[in-house]
Amino acid sequence: MGQKKAGIAAVVCMMSISLMLGACKSGVPADNAPKTAETGQGELKLVFWHYYNDAQKQYLDQLIKEYNETEGAKKHVVVEASSQGSIGDLTNKIDLTLNGSTNDVEMANMSLAYRDMIVGVVNKHGERLVDAGGYLSEDELSWYNQAYLEEGYIGGKLYILPLVKSTELLLMNQTRLDKFLDENPQYSIDDMSDWDGLEQMAQGYFEWTDNATPDVDGDGSPFIGLDNLANYFIAMNHAMGSDIYHYDQDGAFVADLNEDYIRRLFLNYYIPFTKGYYGASGKYRSDDIKQSVLAGYVGSSSSVLYFPDEVADRDGNMVPVEIGVYKYPVLAGSRETAIQQGAGVVVFNRSQEENQASMDFIRWLTVDRGFELASSMSYMPVDHEPMTQDQEKLIESPKVLKGIEVGLEQSSTYQMVYGFDFENSYDVRNDLNDCFSSSLKEGRAEFLGYLDQGMSMEEAAKAMEYDKKAEAFYEQVEAIFGQ
Repeated sequence: MGQKKAGIAAVVCMMSISLMLGACKSGVPADNAPKTAETGQGELKLVFWHYYNDAQKQYLDQLIKEYNETEGAKKHVVVEASSQGSIGDLTNKIDLTLNGSTNDVEMANMSLAYRDMIVGVVNKHGERLVDAGGYLSEDELSWYNQAYLEEGYIGGKLYILPLVKSTELLLMNQTRLDKFLDENPQYSIDDMSDWDGLEQMAQGYFEWTDNATPDVDGDGSPFIGLDNLANYFIAMNHAMGSDIYHYDQDGAFVADLNEDYIRRLFLNYYIPFTKGYYGASGKYRSDDIKQSVLAGYVGSSSSVLYFPDEVADRDGNMVPVEIGVYKYPVLAGSRETAIQQGAGVVVFNRSQEENQASMDFIRWLTVDRGFELASSMSYMPVDHEPMTQDQEKLIESPKVLKGIEVGLEQSSTYQMVYGFDFENSYDVRNDLNDCFSSSLKEGRAEFLGYLDQGMSMEEAAKAMEYDKKAEAFYEQVEAIFGQ
């Protein structure tokens, strides 16, 4: 992997350097340098904040225990991990600590973080964050998947190192899909590789399920649904060549909304949704799978862990099913594109020895134990190497193995993009998601209303005036982005 290991002697040497000298090297004035946290026999204690809970927290705790008993013990370093509850709780704690709103909490050495969380910190407290590029060699940085690494650069400095990642995939009730394909040989798995083929297949599935009850007209079932509409908006804009926004020379946010692109991505999903070919019912699309409302959904690769092993049949009986995992559909004429998700790790500027020790631990966690950490949480590791047979054997769940295999393959061939990173992007994402969701629900209700009036599917589609709906959606998006 070309990965260089820091020698024990070098670490011990660094730890013997005085705090004042370490502070000078790290760019922190000596009088204001944080005190080095030590525990027991001259050990250096590092605090790591995260938001993992339940099984994910247990996996992380096990690895940290291993580090403390092996590499950490050799270097006289102890890592102490602390869950802050949720992403929101963690964000608030970082904000309160950085802005001096609480005197009871000392800033951690390391923390999980997303890009949109850290952009604001960089703008207001840039000196409080460590540029990982100053601690890792080019060989060490080359080990990481470069698309994941790129997400961590802000203003030319590497503030976030990737820890675990996920993408979005098409997850199917393979048992149900096989039955449909057996009875409808005009369709194939390949039809699901792009949105046009997927829509045609969804129409065929709707008609097939409708024909299953000949005494009831128009009760066909939707084929698939999207778990995250904002991610679809982001990925498909980038697929067509739009960056959605940029920052001007003064660092001010500038929206780059392309009306033609936004109208296209809207109609691409809105039209089949209103016709009943796509759908959404429960809080999560995995719930819709379990109730057999949908045959599949586009969602996080990490959600394979929660894909149901049993689903309800028409009589309400639970029947076993297999999962099928496929790449994110491609938009015709556009580049293969998918979202990349997953928090990284930031290091808060303390003493030189603490910063170096933090980087050593992150390197150990992502490089030496990266696959174990990621796969145990149903995530993808952050290196650029294909999965080995020995690594495959470490994954006990067939569902998780499928998710990681397809996710890694997709990440190596697709354009991988990350979400919004401006300071109020969380609200923009929610507003965008809610706007899209409301449009879909209202559109489906309107379409059904036309059918209730006795219109045919074709007549109802014409009455929908889809172009006007797309225009209205674009105007709503403009308002959300403050244009």
